[in-house]
Amino acid sequence: MGVCLFIVGFVPHLWAQQDDVNVTYHRAPSALGDSVRFSAERNEILSKICVGGMASLAFGSTNYIDISPDVSYHFNRFLAVGAGGTYTFYNDVSAKASTHIFGARTFVEGHFFNYLGLYADYHLLNYDDIQSTALIKDRIWSNNVSMGGGFYRRSNRLSVYFYLLYVISDKEIFHNQLSYKVGFGVFLKESH
Repeated sequence: MGVCLFIVGFVPHLWAQQDDVNVTYHRAPSALGDSVRFSAERNEILSKICVGGMASLAFGSTNYIDISPDVSYHFNRFLAVGAGGTYTFYNDVSAKASTHIFGARTFVEGHFFNYLGLYADYHLLNYDDIQSTALIKDRIWSNNVSMGGGFYRRSNRLSVYFYLLYVISDKEIFHNQLSYKVGFGVFLKESH
């Protein structure tokens, strides 16, 4: 009987697994925690997106009024890029001709010292060829670059700017002009 108790009590321990296992338990991801993180990331992205636009006036031998809505993304407080559309009423005083101009633009802005802005854009414009002598004017395309700077100020969700720009164009009617641009922007969320 003593041998039987010895076998029953000791022998099973010979085959039992004796591994040193460090068990680490992980908590399942929380749906609430993930949604809070997603919401914070979304709010950070929304705080960098600005919707706005500008109006532009130029007077002289040619006059125009421009309305240009845009959307921009601000990488940080110093640099932004964006895109937008444009509509312009253009009047050439000396030729007594006018046209409606439609187009698209991309731009980059630099902001410095809380009040200074530098600006450059590329416009692709479509309009009636008012310099043509034909009775029915063809619509033509024009490539334009504007560069300049001026006042820029951001306060929480709002920004305003006033720029003086120099326009370079592949078409004579827009080439070598000064342009004034006054605009505003509204950020989709307040930055922290």
